[in-house]
Amino acid sequence: MKRLALFALAAAPVIAVLPARAADTVPLTTPAGVTLVEVVRELMASAAQVLWVRPGDPEGHTLFIRDEDAPGVSKCVDACAQEFPPLLAKAGAKPVGDWTLVKRADGGLQWAYRTKPLYSWTKETEPGEVATNVGLTESANMKLAETPQKAGDLMPPAGWQVARFTPTAGGDVPDGIQAQLSDSAQGVVLTDFSGNTLYAFGGDLKREGDACGGDCTRQWLPVAAPALAMNVGSFTVVNRADGSRQWAFKGKPLYKFAGDLMAGDVHGANVNKAFTMALVAENFRPPQVSLASLDGYGDTLSVNGMTLYAGTAFQKYWGGRNLRDSFKNTYLRGKKLGAEACSDAACEKMWKPLKAPADARANGFWEPIARHDGSKQWAYKGYALYTYAGDKAPGQHYGQATYDFAKLEGSAKDMERAAFLAEVGKAPGGAGIYWNLAKP
Repeated sequence: MKRLALFALAAAPVIAVLPARAADTVPLTTPAGVTLVEVVRELMASAAQVLWVRPGDPEGHTLFIRDEDAPGVSKCVDACAQEFPPLLAKAGAKPVGDWTLVKRADGGLQWAYRTKPLYSWTKETEPGEVATNVGLTESANMKLAETPQKAGDLMPPAGWQVARFTPTAGGDVPDGIQAQLSDSAQGVVLTDFSGNTLYAFGGDLKREGDACGGDCTRQWLPVAAPALAMNVGSFTVVNRADGSRQWAFKGKPLYKFAGDLMAGDVHGANVNKAFTMALVAENFRPPQVSLASLDGYGDTLSVNGMTLYAGTAFQKYWGGRNLRDSFKNTYLRGKKLGAEACSDAACEKMWKPLKAPADARANGFWEPIARHDGSKQWAYKGYALYTYAGDKAPGQHYGQATYDFAKLEGSAKDMERAAFLAEVGKAPGGAGIYWNLAKP
């Protein structure tokens, strides 16, 4: 294939946002073998609209809950379990966060989310087909600029519901505080009612000013508790030196960071060691994978400091691809593409697959996929990830916004590849791969 760079990019400074996962200070968002998938509504020629997030099986298939099941009890056995296989846990698995284990009649262990046992469905052939149909049906009356993707026929049968990921803080929470899944926080983090990230102060409240200087409360804004507020769950009320009251989570006072300008920002993550994000659960990440911020591009994934990229099949697309949240890729397109964004030796000289160990297991937004040589490669939100040989130092991203055009003449293999990419991308007038920063 022929490569075309839209424009040359100077190496931009990289600012670490989150390091690779180092210690089990908070539980993982999902247990090993359980995936997370964004249910989206595809539009004609602009960014897909994320509707909600769902848990999936190791291959990303839709998971279901059964109305007849009591909390922590699975009543789906025999013929029912043949059609709706339970999401089984490996021997030795342990409950984590909102995830618990149900002992089945045959002695096996089944995962339950928020006490509801989980199942897949043998009638679903494409991963996430049913969940997508439910999401599209629910949003059918939304007024959108373009004609939306249409729902298919396969819907949950009576008595079954698609399982949805609805994170909690592990108990009751005060009014105005909630737990939200955050891409930039790479986990479930506490936020205020506007979605602003909350941070926990690990020092002595009486010496708060020593932690960040005299302007501390201009940079770190205490999360105020009402005058009549009372302790609830893991949340307690602490008294400040000025007589005001402040919420604390697990004994640590909570703050907002003045530098966070939009919901979901985590610019305070590395500003001061005394203040850490108020994480309830942390997403799985492969070893050495971290989150970084590139000037002008926002948060990106990297490995050992080197920028990671995802290749996507050409799609009809209007609007800037590099703006915040403006380039959402559909999970199923990535699954269909697999490792085919770069599948031959010539391509691999420039694009190096992010290899996964042979025993790697899917977890959260990460899945190991098979390559032609039998090795495994990590995929994030359905898309295989690569580093670029042209990047020589952390923070460089010379592979961003480049195109590999498929050959539309030549060998039968070339023609087959072009037809395959055209089918995945459904873009009239061309076929190939667009390389984009791996956005969280």
